[in-house]
Amino acid sequence: MHSEKHGIEDWMRQALREALAGKTRVSPNPRTGAVIVRNGKLIGRGRHERYGAAHAEINAIRDAATDLHGAQMFVTLEPCCHYGKTPPCTDAVIAAGISEVFVGMRDPNPMVAGKGIKALEDAGVKVHRNILREACESLNQPFIKMMTKGLPYICAKAAITLDGFMADSRGNSKWITGPESRRIVHRMRAEYDAVLVGMGTVTADDPELTVRDAEGDHPLRVIYDPRGSLSPETKLVRSAGLAPVLLICGEHCEKDWQAGMEKNAVRLIRVKEAGTAGLLEGLRELGSYGIHAVLVEGGAATHSLLAAEDAIDRLELFIAPRLLGSGLPFMKFPPRLMPDAREFFDVQWEQSGTDMHFSGKLKHYTGDN
Repeated sequence: MHSEKHGIEDWMRQALREALAGKTRVSPNPRTGAVIVRNGKLIGRGRHERYGAAHAEINAIRDAATDLHGAQMFVTLEPCCHYGKTPPCTDAVIAAGISEVFVGMRDPNPMVAGKGIKALEDAGVKVHRNILREACESLNQPFIKMMTKGLPYICAKAAITLDGFMADSRGNSKWITGPESRRIVHRMRAEYDAVLVGMGTVTADDPELTVRDAEGDHPLRVIYDPRGSLSPETKLVRSAGLAPVLLICGEHCEKDWQAGMEKNAVRLIRVKEAGTAGLLEGLRELGSYGIHAVLVEGGAATHSLLAAEDAIDRLELFIAPRLLGSGLPFMKFPPRLMPDAREFFDVQWEQSGTDMHFSGKLKHYTGDN
């Protein structure tokens, strides 16, 4: 029995590797992988490569290109059972004659959520649930959070000195960290649907927020500007025609300014309030646009707004071997006593040139068992 279980988990790991092999973003869909096995041999594999394209199960069936009666399928996420951009995957699995399906996790999307498994079982397919469930959930934290909380997954990224400052007393932050750390940040931008900054960062750094030192597409570049103060002369606005830019601004911002932004190809999300409430309202709207994963690059004020509402899911912190003594401090976190201190999970510490790169999750969203 033990060896059989080990074999089952090995095939699910293969499906997970297949899901992770994709280089393009698939939001608002989840990242999924599937493999098909007969008599202990791999005969088909597939992944969801991009939004609107075939799902992992369909690609695995096509890859097998043979009669699949009696075969087993291992898939990281419950097969869908509804018509969306593509037909239901459950219909294709049933039609192919696959006899057994091993599912990593239940789909948190209410349109599926157990219905895909039921459709397979009603057709006589034997279904095994929760195979390496935690690993499969980890693969799609942004999708799970969006489906369960209605908010995108938030990763806060910051570069700080050893004594905890993000910039010096004049607001200068170039460059706290070394080139190796900056290259990692460019790779992260390519992995997220959007990158978000506040006006403090735009004013101090005039960033472009594009992907330059890594492979991949530019993310949607988002600025939180509740007062409507962004200048059309910034690099972000001037490059809006080349890589998309979106502003979260107050609905009462000056009308001519709003019209000027839109004339410069900048999209607007208008929110009712400033502060954390406005930022969260804007993020919910971003989620409805299919933006499920947001990399927040600063600055301290924007990070602090999100921390105040416990809205940060992951922290990527680059710590440089420098001391400033004073300056702009790292984000303010709501004070707690030691027994109630927030803890991180899936923690990693890695050296990045002369810097240290900390990565950890503050929350772990899970679907229903």
